[in-house]
Amino acid sequence: MTTAKRKAMLEAGKSLFLSQGIMQTSMEEIAEAVPVSKMTVYNHFQSKEGLLDQVVDLLIAESWAQLQELLDEAKDPLEAFTRLYQEQERFSPAVSEPFVSDLAKFPEQMDKMLSFHQQKVLPELQLLIFKGQQKGQIRKDISPHILVAFLSFIKEYSARVPWYEGLGSPNAVGEQMMRILYYGFLEPDSRSSAASAAEPELNGTADDPDRDDRKEASAVKSPDDK
Repeated sequence: MTTAKRKAMLEAGKSLFLSQGIMQTSMEEIAEAVPVSKMTVYNHFQSKEGLLDQVVDLLIAESWAQLQELLDEAKDPLEAFTRLYQEQERFSPAVSEPFVSDLAKFPEQMDKMLSFHQQKVLPELQLLIFKGQQKGQIRKDISPHILVAFLSFIKEYSARVPWYEGLGSPNAVGEQMMRILYYGFLEPDSRSSAASAAEPELNGTADDPDRDDRKEASAVKSPDDK
C-alpha cells in the first residue's frame, strides 16, 4: 500500500469521525470515501479502533505543528493569544456532538488527547502567559499556574461530561468560552489593541459588551422629555 493511500484512509477516517461520530461511521463508508475496498482498510488498521488510534495521533500531530508555527510567527504574547482566539477553526477542527460523546467510550484515546493537552499544550500556554505578564499585556493579578490549572480543568471536564448539551455545537460553545477567557485576562490597554485587530463584527464591541445596552437605554426618553 502506498503512503498516499494510507494518508487518504486516515484523512477519510478523520473527516467522517469528526463530522458524524465514531460509532455512526462504518469502515465501509471510510473505504468508499477514499475509494478503496473495505478489506484494504481492515488489512492495514485491523479494526475501527485501530484506525481511530491513528486518527487521534494525526489530530495531535497536526495540532502541535500548528501551535508551534503560530508561536514562531507571533511577535509577542498578545499577538499569539489574539491569533489563537481569531483562528479557532484552524486550531480546533470542527467536531460534532456525536464525536465528543463517542470518544468518551474509548478511554485510551481520550486519555491520550488529554495527556497531550496537559503535558505539551498547557506548559506552552503557561510560558506565554508569563511572558505576556512581563510585557504588561496580561493581568499580573492572575497566576499563570492557576489559569493553566483552570484551563486544564475545563478541558478535562468538557471531554468527560456532556455539559454543553442544549447550548449549541461543541465548536460554538468553545468559541464563546474562549471569548470570555480571552477578554478576561488581558490588561485594559491590551483589550483595546486586541479589539482593533479582531474580526469586523467584533470591532468596538468585544472589549465593551455593554455598549449596545447603553446605546439603547440612552435612546429611550423619559415621560418628562420633550
